Amino acid sequence: MAKKFNLREFQTALSQQLQAAASRDNTGSRLGFRVGATNWLVGLGDTEEVLPVPPIVKVPGARRWFRGMTNIRGNLYAVSDFADFLGHGVTPEHADCRLLIPHHDFGVNAALLIGGTLGLKNISQYQPRDEHVVEPWVARRYADDVGGEWHDMDFGQLLGHVGFLMVEA
Repeated sequence: MAKKFNLREFQTALSQQLQAAASRDNTGSRLGFRVGATNWLVGLGDTEEVLPVPPIVKVPGARRWFRGMTNIRGNLYAVSDFADFLGHGVTPEHADCRLLIPHHDFGVNAALLIGGTLGLKNISQYQPRDEHVVEPWVARRYADDVGGEWHDMDFGQLLGHVGFLMVEA
């Protein structure tokens, strides 16, 4: 006999979980990811999702770092190889590669090809570095407890940067 499903209990439990998630302080939470040999962080509120790389259609006459266009659930996204854009060379294609999609509030259907994700990181456990930041899309730099360097991304600055928007070769 099939187990009975109580919709009211399900809705109540779901509502409680959503309220608990909304009340948590996520200001120090970041998604860690790798670009070339560099560790990066991005705020959870700045990202829509991270997904495996779907087929990408090349665009003739574009810069090498602009990989092309892809269809994600019926919407076209412009895919840029973030490592190649930064001058670190082409991201080799492998099973760990992902597309990092910025939050829809940015109003840009862009996707960054990254070499892989490194899980959630809490920047309150990292030490801020007082070094001068050259790239406008780096909000801040941090050092972890073993001395590893992390770049905290400012997605808005990257998506609005003239060099990032100029994809023609």
